[in-house]
Amino acid sequence: MYAIDATDITKDYGKGEVLHGISYQVPTGQIAALLGPNGAGKTTLIEILEGHRGRTSGRVEVLGLDPGNRRDFAQLRTRMSVVLQQTMLEPGLSVRDILRRHASYYPDPLDVDDALAQVELTEKRSALVKSLSDGQRRRLDLALALTGRPELLFLDEPTTGLDPVSRRRIRGLVAGLRESGTTVVLTSHDLTEVQELADRVDVIRDGSFIASGSPDDLVRGSAAYTVVEFARPEGTDDRLPEGAELVNGRVRILTDDQDAVVERVQAWARDEGTRISGLTIVPPSLDDAYVAMLDNGVLEAEKSE
Repeated sequence: MYAIDATDITKDYGKGEVLHGISYQVPTGQIAALLGPNGAGKTTLIEILEGHRGRTSGRVEVLGLDPGNRRDFAQLRTRMSVVLQQTMLEPGLSVRDILRRHASYYPDPLDVDDALAQVELTEKRSALVKSLSDGQRRRLDLALALTGRPELLFLDEPTTGLDPVSRRRIRGLVAGLRESGTTVVLTSHDLTEVQELADRVDVIRDGSFIASGSPDDLVRGSAAYTVVEFARPEGTDDRLPEGAELVNGRVRILTDDQDAVVERVQAWARDEGTRISGLTIVPPSLDDAYVAMLDNGVLEAEKSE
């Protein structure tokens, strides 16, 4: 079952299409990341799904409703939430008061104290918004989103500008939403965050999807390389294994077949009468795969549901 089921979406602003008949599905209860460079059509697609922008053609269902239909959109507003990268909150209000006011907009809101507990802000319930740290402000944004008990949450750059401790805390909160059955559509330039959180990733470029699948699927199917390195053995002079180079005094080989390279390095060491030390093998990350994808314009992995 899909929380989002969109087919053949196009969007034309009058100067040419921004979205070229794309289809996009997000299974219920998953965290789906939507990636793409600036100008790729990502924001347009998100706004169409949220009901804040009309489509030129195509079919869109969000929680079984059409966000482009006024009556359906009115229902959707009580069933989904949007957390923008930057939000404007009254600095002179207390955390509790701003949550109470927000809760009044929903027919069956989450209890304010429960919302504060979920985002670990109970001790700040009487604090003014202007006194909160950036990380606390971001957790307040999430508390506001959770107040309406959303089935679907659109989350934009949740940890941008936060310190490592705050980032870890926010990521834990987002992962917990999946455990509670909430569907999350995540947009982020932090690919480490995406790799950690997302069940699936869709990459859009020039108004079309160029890759879809789990983070591991995209990494395996990309042109990104595994990095094999080891300390340069003494007495080998300029003799290096095939395909190797010296980088900061270490021998480095880029490969898409690490097992074959390790065997080749071991054979080379035997021939040289030396031993390998300080061996490290660093597989490619989603960040590496994404960069390679956009640089090469090709992804070899098959698209998957």
